[in-house]
Amino acid sequence: MSLTEKMSTIKVSIVVPIYNDGSLAEAFCNSFKVIFQNYFENQDISKLVELIFVNDGSKNDSLIVLKKISSQFNFVKILNLSRNFGQHIALTAGYAEATGNFIGMLNVDMQEHPKEIIKYLNLFNEDNEIDFILGLRKNRQDSFFKKGTSIVFNKLMNKLTGDTTPLNASTLRMMNRKFLNAYLSLNEKSRYLPGLENWLGFKHGFVEIEHNERTTGKSSYNFFSRLRMATNAVLSFSDIPLRFVVSMGFLISVIGFLMIFVLFVQKIFFVKMQPGYTSTISIIVFLGGFQILVIGLASLYIGRILKEVQNRPLYVIKDRINFNHV
Repeated sequence: MSLTEKMSTIKVSIVVPIYNDGSLAEAFCNSFKVIFQNYFENQDISKLVELIFVNDGSKNDSLIVLKKISSQFNFVKILNLSRNFGQHIALTAGYAEATGNFIGMLNVDMQEHPKEIIKYLNLFNEDNEIDFILGLRKNRQDSFFKKGTSIVFNKLMNKLTGDTTPLNASTLRMMNRKFLNAYLSLNEKSRYLPGLENWLGFKHGFVEIEHNERTTGKSSYNFFSRLRMATNAVLSFSDIPLRFVVSMGFLISVIGFLMIFVLFVQKIFFVKMQPGYTSTISIIVFLGGFQILVIGLASLYIGRILKEVQNRPLYVIKDRINFNHV
């Protein structure tokens, strides 16, 4: 494909969620600008790319910093959400506003550098049948704990949902307009992006990318954030927990029936039974705990149903900045 054809047919939209890490955005934009100026061989890239920062209810001065940056870089746009809705909802908000032919997401910490986007665009150009591309990290530069929990989470999700998401999958992904339109047609309120991306199907492609150490700031994704995301993903894409407690309930019922039968036989044949206070209390505690577990699990699914039938909007946009530059 010639440069003229490439410039006339490609417009790239990159969505970047921001939560208290707006201080990293200027360095990100400088790298992004140089990379795409070189790629398009054009100093003015504002008609070829757009960088959409979604401020997801940051509690520091991130919005002020982003507004300043938007005046420096004419390809930068800002969506300011009314509160914190969560990363996956923030990404959905950015996707809905994106105008590009190829749309992707990237984190501002540059652990996955903006230069890696070019590999995705090259693969799209090489294979017109590919609709969605996911990055595969060569060497993940994270703590042992973070890498370990990520592997366990991905294995668990693949087991529960039947997906085959690679264990070294990156956060950087890109899709064409056809794939994005299909994604935006989904209307569930609880969103787990990797699960939805797998559910949609289409043709997926993969590229190997470098993963760098985070040099500035601290990720807002701690253990409890990842645990909430895991719970949300399991509830959204699998009924295995419900089927498991049903199986456990059946097993306990069978055991209880056998115990009653044995006691009945002993009573009929006048077998003297010794008092069993400890075993009785243990059984009562176990059954009580299991009943609470079943009720709690069912309540989580019922709560998810309530959230869906309320049909509130996924997010509320407080401000749009620079969107008149399209």
